[in-house]
Amino acid sequence: MIVATWNMKQAVAPKKPLNELWAWIENEIDPDIIVLTEARPPKEIDNDKWGMIYKPGGIGARRTWGTIVAARKPIELVKAEFKVNAFDEAEWATPAPGSVESVDIVLEGKTWATVVGVYAFMPNSKNGFEALDGIICEVIDVMASDRERVIVAGDFNLWPNDLNRFMKDLPLIDVIGTVDGFPELVDGKGGSRIWTHKNGNSPNAARQEIDYIYVSEALADEFVSGCGGIDDYPTSWEFSDHAPVMAQFNVD
Repeated sequence: MIVATWNMKQAVAPKKPLNELWAWIENEIDPDIIVLTEARPPKEIDNDKWGMIYKPGGIGARRTWGTIVAARKPIELVKAEFKVNAFDEAEWATPAPGSVESVDIVLEGKTWATVVGVYAFMPNSKNGFEALDGIICEVIDVMASDRERVIVAGDFNLWPNDLNRFMKDLPLIDVIGTVDGFPELVDGKGGSRIWTHKNGNSPNAARQEIDYIYVSEALADEFVSGCGGIDDYPTSWEFSDHAPVMAQFNVD
C-alpha cells in the first residue's frame, strides 16, 4: 500500500493545468492513497479508477481549494465520524474549513486505517503554528474514537525541528525520520532531511521540508519504506513548488 502526500499549488499561481497535474500524480507518484493539499479536483477524472473526498473552500469562500484524500479503486473512502472534543476541554480548537480531512480507508469491507489529511494554513504569519492546535485536536479526537490505525499526512508549513517538538507527545511516528540513507541536505532549514518545498525561484531558494507522513504505533510495524523530496521526484518543480513524500506499507 503506497500512501503519499503532495501540495498541488492551487492556492497561488498554479504551474500546470489540473489534468497535467493529475497525470503526473498517476505516473510519477503512483499512489494507492494520496493526500493532496492546496488542491482542486480535476474536472475530468476516471471515476472507475479513483475515488476522493474533498471539502472546497480552503480558507473562506473565495479560496476554492482545499484538502483532498483520494484513493485508487477498489479502495473505498468513507468520511470519518467521531466525537469532536472527545475530552470536553473548554479550549479545544478546531481546524479552519478545508484545512483537514479525516477519512476511513476501507479494504474488502474492513477499515484498514484512518487518514487525517492536513494543510496548516498561514493567515497571519509565515508558518503553520496558528493552525497546529486545531490539527492536533482533530488527531486526538480521531485517535480517541478507538481508531488505532491512523495516518496523518500533509503540508504543515513547519520545519522538522519545530513540528516534532509539538508532535512528540502524540503516539505518532514521523516515518521519514526512520529512513536511513538520504543524501545530506546541504543548507537544509530547521532540521530538514529532504527538500519538499522550494521557497521561490531563486537559485538560493530555501531548502526546506514541510510535508510529512506520520503513522500510529499500530501501523509502524507494517511500514516498509519511505522516500520523498526533489531527489526522489526530480521533475517536481515543473509542476509545483512542492515535492511529494511517500510511505509504503505491507498489507496482509
